[in-house]
Amino acid sequence: MRFDTGYTTWTLPSPLRAPAPSRRRSRLPVAAVRPDYELIPMNGSRLQTPGHDRGAPAGAICAVSYRAELRPSAWELLSHLVDPQASVVARSRLTGGRSVDEFEAAGFDDSMWSLESATAAAAALLGEPVRELGRGATIEALRDDTVGLRCQDIIIAVNGRTVETAVHLRAALAGLDSAELTMLRGPAQPGSLSKVAISRHPDGGWGLRVVTADRVLRHGIDARFSLPDDLRGPSLGLACALSVVDAFTGGRVAAGGAVVATGTVDMGGRVGSVGAIEFKARAVRAHPHVRRFVVPAESGADVDDARRVLGGRVEVVAVASLAEAVEVLCGFRWRGRQVTHRSPDRQWVSTVR
Repeated sequence: MRFDTGYTTWTLPSPLRAPAPSRRRSRLPVAAVRPDYELIPMNGSRLQTPGHDRGAPAGAICAVSYRAELRPSAWELLSHLVDPQASVVARSRLTGGRSVDEFEAAGFDDSMWSLESATAAAAALLGEPVRELGRGATIEALRDDTVGLRCQDIIIAVNGRTVETAVHLRAALAGLDSAELTMLRGPAQPGSLSKVAISRHPDGGWGLRVVTADRVLRHGIDARFSLPDDLRGPSLGLACALSVVDAFTGGRVAAGGAVVATGTVDMGGRVGSVGAIEFKARAVRAHPHVRRFVVPAESGADVDDARRVLGGRVEVVAVASLAEAVEVLCGFRWRGRQVTHRSPDRQWVSTVR
């Protein structure tokens, strides 16, 4: 199975999509990982822009993945151990503690969510107003020290104030130390309404991660991607967003040579970290025509690993925002609304203009 995802830091729930059972089993909790040497051009025929005529792009903008056998056979383990380009790692590093069936089933939903967010970020960068609609905030993940809540609960109000999106929830909780949440319980009690009192943790966090329930993004860009059926994960976002910008700005983003990009992109244009960058860099190294490998700045040591693998043959560009990536690739400053992004630990700062 091909993946473009990174490592998970919180325990996630079972996916909404029913997992497809597999007959293959492995007794050892390990995964066999290797590069996927096929690059995936995102700004060519895989991108459709109905109603918008565009010429051939000046250069390819590609996504890159890696291949992981999450239920490896003894032969696969042995072959990966002797292959210097492959590795055997703890399965939990890839699945975040979920079962293999759940992890593989969730990958498709993660990919679609990521592409929608990246397209919206590109639309905003191109000057299109973006609206997010939803029916509450779904709890996607919980810290172990958070009590009273469950994954897949949908928060619909804070202290009686209706919330429709994850952004609305964050705004409603801002400045509060405690709150009463009204929520629709998840699959265990579908449709039941509950109220739960929660308080901030000593470190200032609420201990939950949320996404907009039944999210719909409205903007003026019609861009659709046709992806391989066996590709899973969210880090296609950066290549997707760059391809949309390329399609609606004359196809010059990769004029300096083929570009490979990996990273998530949220609606605000922030580029998020992903894992397996070293394996992706090994795949990039196999393609001499690639000039730049664009990666998330917040991936930290993984960026250094990519530079070590590529050894100067390909320029590794670490970016914190979509606008920054476009500026680096096009060689000009993007003019527009100025927004400054800072990482929680303040290790990087990026300004979107």
